[in-house]
Amino acid sequence: MALAARIVPAIAGYEHYGDAPVRIEIAERWAAHPHLWHGFLETYQYGPLHLTLIGALVRLLGDRVVAARALSLGCGLAGVWLLGAIARRERGEEAAFWAALALALSPLHIQASATGASEAVFLALFLAALWLTLEERAFAAALVLGAAGLVRYDGWMYVPLFAGLLALRTRDGFRAAGFAAIALAPAFFWMWVNARYAGDALLPIRHIDRDHLALARMALSWFGQARYRLYGLVYWPLAVCLVATPALGLASLWGSARCLWRRAAGWELVTIAWLPALYFTFRTAVLADFRPMARFAMVASALSLVFASDALARLRRPARAFALALGVATPLALAAVSWNRTGSLAEWARPLSPIGSLPPGIAEAAAWLKHDTTPGDTVLLDGVWDYLDIPLAFAAGLPDAQWIRAAWVEDFEQRLLRRTPTRAVLIYQGKLGDFRKDRFDFRGLSFCLAERFTYASVYRRCAS
Repeated sequence: MALAARIVPAIAGYEHYGDAPVRIEIAERWAAHPHLWHGFLETYQYGPLHLTLIGALVRLLGDRVVAARALSLGCGLAGVWLLGAIARRERGEEAAFWAALALALSPLHIQASATGASEAVFLALFLAALWLTLEERAFAAALVLGAAGLVRYDGWMYVPLFAGLLALRTRDGFRAAGFAAIALAPAFFWMWVNARYAGDALLPIRHIDRDHLALARMALSWFGQARYRLYGLVYWPLAVCLVATPALGLASLWGSARCLWRRAAGWELVTIAWLPALYFTFRTAVLADFRPMARFAMVASALSLVFASDALARLRRPARAFALALGVATPLALAAVSWNRTGSLAEWARPLSPIGSLPPGIAEAAAWLKHDTTPGDTVLLDGVWDYLDIPLAFAAGLPDAQWIRAAWVEDFEQRLLRRTPTRAVLIYQGKLGDFRKDRFDFRGLSFCLAERFTYASVYRRCAS
């Protein structure tokens, strides 16, 4: 079922959320000249191991999109299997069935398994490390958890939680301390790399914090103080109900709370799932310096699903059938309201949809550029606050040398000096101009409308 749910998104979807286009582009550049990464100067805020794995597959398979999606799909399927194995070990066969089935139907996990995003890769490594920890194979678990932290940096915060779990299960503090030292070794190595090449060991983390502070301030101005803090308090339970589908998500929340209250078998997994969520809730609701996103709830959702069977066992068969039907209907409904749709409902559903999609007009503009641009053309691309220029450029697939992108502020002027644009793309709410106009003037160059789409307009240099 997990494979069946991911086939169409893997073939027909677009790279959009989860920073997938940027990750793939960085990995593709590295694949052309493999070397030790120079920290933030090359990888920016992204985990170097994920970029390396994509780059290695690009060299092997020859296609950047196929490489990234093959990695995510393999890890997505492995994550479903590993969650079932963990649930079986801790709670029995019934728990394994429902946990694996719910993750197989999770709309966000489907999307992450079918694009170049990092969430499915991280979750597979995280669950593998957890399973090895539960099996008391400390050295292997530490290596895998350390690798997970080089895919997504939030993996580092689980090291003390896993070390505590190992200490509780083995009653061996020295072994737990050794686990923590090995698991953190990749993190310290990456800090050294950033200190050496970027001048700041924690530069990626500082950049991520600045990003989230800016997002939080934007949300505060939109929601207001009271509403934003309330939003922060309820975000994680609501996100779990969306990531794990509503009925199965509610069942997992109830089962997790009941297990923790009774200190039943596997209660430690609840603390591993929800202590980081409490930390981010505090930062959102109290400090107001963090903006949560649905993909951050993937770990909490997955581990909570281990306990969903406790609630489902109390329901009669028709109620369980309804929960399963709702689990199937949720990703289908999200896809239906977001794929090739516009409007507030579509934009709300798009980040959660099982199939990666672009707003109408963005994909069409990319297709126009892909088929109408010649090797001698240079494209001036608008920049926009919601980053729609990134998936547009990625879907167009033109070489870097043919772009002059307003979002690339570091070398925008140098590119303009080297090449004169012959094409231009303006985007809704972009910073270069109004995409609704038929003529666009830029630094003495005139561009005439070639085609207008829903959220973007494509221009050619005027003949005169």
